[in-house]
Amino acid sequence: MGKKSSAIKHTRTLECGDIFLRPAVVDDCMEWLELRAKNQLYLRAYEPSWTHDALTPDFFMYRLELFEKLWIKDSAYGFLIFKKEDGRMIGGMNINGVTRGAAQYASLGYWLDEESQGYGYMACAGMATLKFCFDELRLLRVNAATLPHNDKSKNLLLRLDFTQEGFAKHYIQINGVREDHILFGLNKENFVYSDV
Repeated sequence: MGKKSSAIKHTRTLECGDIFLRPAVVDDCMEWLELRAKNQLYLRAYEPSWTHDALTPDFFMYRLELFEKLWIKDSAYGFLIFKKEDGRMIGGMNINGVTRGAAQYASLGYWLDEESQGYGYMACAGMATLKFCFDELRLLRVNAATLPHNDKSKNLLLRLDFTQEGFAKHYIQINGVREDHILFGLNKENFVYSDV
């Protein structure tokens, strides 16, 4: 299986339930910065250390350009999550580390506005993203990892039919410290799409 990115424009929109996902554009800058700033204390407990410029337009533009390049290279695919009702941005979903050859897998990364949690938005975003991974990117497996105490993330992955497969000691740097993670995986043959 070869690269599929040449056939997939980086303007791709994914839909599920009350939300839609699409890649970031320049006009998203201020809304993204405001949403990240509003959620800064909450998100820092679950993400790698924020750089000193993480809430600046320059940082947003750097990410925008980086993900455009990674999309073209079939290395990663970044999406923002929006509510259909009012077009408001509520989070992000990334398909990271696309590996081809015999592997044909990638890893999910995601975040959601704290006030928008508990409404099923991330389950829909995950479902739409997995459909994109398996149907359009033609991946055969998607991996995910979460902190052992992050029950919301663990429940999301289980709701999306991921299987808990292992434990990794000091797996990823979170907020400046290498943290243990629980490892999850989902193979294409076990994925069943539903408009959750």
